[in-house]
Amino acid sequence: MDKESYLAEIKLRLRRYFSASRDGYKPPAEDRHRLEGFMQGAVFMGFATSAELGRVMERIHFDVFGKSIEERRQEGEARWQESVINYDRYDQPAYERAGRSLSGR
Repeated sequence: MDKESYLAEIKLRLRRYFSASRDGYKPPAEDRHRLEGFMQGAVFMGFATSAELGRVMERIHFDVFGKSIEERRQEGEARWQESVINYDRYDQPAYERAGRSLSGR
C-alpha cells in the first residue's frame, strides 16, 4: 500500500467515525482503537507525523460537525453542567421535609 492510499483510508475512517457520532450512534470502542492504531501505523511507516494527522482529524471533525474538537468538547461539558441535578433539598432529612418530627407527631 502506498502513502496516498493509506492516508485516504485514514480520512475515510475518521469521516465514518465522526459521522456516526453526529448521527447519534456511539461507535464501539473497538472502532476507535482500530482507528488510533491505523493512525499510529501511518506515523510508524513515515507516511505522516502525529501533528499532521491531528490537523487532518481536526479538519474532518470540522467538516462533519461544523465546529472544532475543542468547541464541541466545551459544548458537551456545558450541556453536562446544565443537566446536573441539585440535590441540596435532600440534605434535610425526609421527615423534616414532610413537616414531621422524629417522634412521629
